[in-house]
Amino acid sequence: MAYAEKNLATGERILYRARYHWVFYRFSIAVMILALALAAAALYANSAQARDEVGRPLFWVAAAFVAIALVAFVVLRIRANLDEFVVTNRRVIRKVGVVSREVQQAPIEKIQDITIEQGVLGRMLGYGTVIVETASEKGMLVFPAVSAPDNFRNFVWGQPPVKPDAAVPAGTGPAAQARLEELETLKQRGLVSPEEYSAKRQQILSNL
Repeated sequence: MAYAEKNLATGERILYRARYHWVFYRFSIAVMILALALAAAALYANSAQARDEVGRPLFWVAAAFVAIALVAFVVLRIRANLDEFVVTNRRVIRKVGVVSREVQQAPIEKIQDITIEQGVLGRMLGYGTVIVETASEKGMLVFPAVSAPDNFRNFVWGQPPVKPDAAVPAGTGPAAQARLEELETLKQRGLVSPEEYSAKRQQILSNL
């Protein structure tokens, strides 16, 4: 079980889990491309009767680069599986680290601003760095090279702050409360009209 799931508070739900974009593996990709280019050069040298002088050394260099690319990919893949960028209905969680672990989190109500840094390539490929500025001592949480950064921001801003005296009628069970929270989320994001919100809320409450 992942860190976020193990540390959810009562009534807390995971709404969105951001993932690294494939550019996170850019080092492995670049080294593998270089290895393929060297392998092609080695094949060309073999066909040009320069196997022993050029082809064979190039082949071994290409093989070494392939090994480096594979090792780097495995390390990055392990890190990608362990790092967690999570938005819940109450907070934002950033957990990174393979050997040592660093955990940062910020309640939704303490988030002051969200900045997305995207270059031209980032906009074309759909990735970017999300910077969450908070009123807490941490100051900001940085989520680098995440896929679809706009989704991350939208899920954060789509959640109203969780207040201790939130207007949830007494006697609502966990399932009904979850449906009311989900309905509130849809309303905040503009996905349901006020009339649809009122009708659906009344329907949920009438089934209690």
